[in-house]
Amino acid sequence: MNNHSISIAILDSVPKMHWNDDNGITDGEKFVSLLEPENASGKFDIFYVSEYQFPENIESYDGYLLTGSPVSVHDKDEWIKMLSEFVGKVHKKNKPIVGVCFGHQLIAKHFGGVVESNEKGWMIGSFSLNISKKLPWMKKKITTTDLFHFNKERVTKLPKDALSFASSEDYPYYAYTIGDNILCLQGHPEQPKRAMYKFLEVTRPILSEKDIKKANTCIDIGKSDSSIWSKWIMDFFKSNFSNAEK
Repeated sequence: MNNHSISIAILDSVPKMHWNDDNGITDGEKFVSLLEPENASGKFDIFYVSEYQFPENIESYDGYLLTGSPVSVHDKDEWIKMLSEFVGKVHKKNKPIVGVCFGHQLIAKHFGGVVESNEKGWMIGSFSLNISKKLPWMKKKITTTDLFHFNKERVTKLPKDALSFASSEDYPYYAYTIGDNILCLQGHPEQPKRAMYKFLEVTRPILSEKDIKKANTCIDIGKSDSSIWSKWIMDFFKSNFSNAEK
């Protein structure tokens, strides 16, 4: 399979009531903008799974990406259960899957990991990550990157076969792989600084003044190595396609 025929289904997990939180730009649209430069002639289709939109045929796509979400993986919404079951079906087909934030947590939970509240409360802003293992699709050799976070829950125990390859000061399981076909990360390469301020404003009513002050500082001085992660994500997808052709 060549690079010009890669088709990715983006499973947008943000409920409709939050679609206007950042100027009406959905997370699915942000991922298309992020990844298109690395897959210019490929295909991206967005499915709003919180609105019960799912691909009819798993074989119709070469890879799948799960976005973040303001909801919890522990919520009882039927679409969350359906999404978890869908991940299992995609995995059985050995399709590559990328999970981001909520997606990263849902995949961990599906495969037997544990998701709990952060011991230190909300993590909002940009945080540095230590890259502890260089995987084959990580062509750019670096030891640290920065990405924006916006979460109050995290993976506290990895699934049995998961391999952690990146961590932050307070988060040992920031990014992990399961086998060759699953890649997950807690941060948000798709979110610009503008969106972080927008999300902070929407979340302000449930935050303490201390949380708000800390978040503003972490956003103000923060940076995002989104271009590095966009290349890693697409190279991860491409490496799976190359292996499938052999």
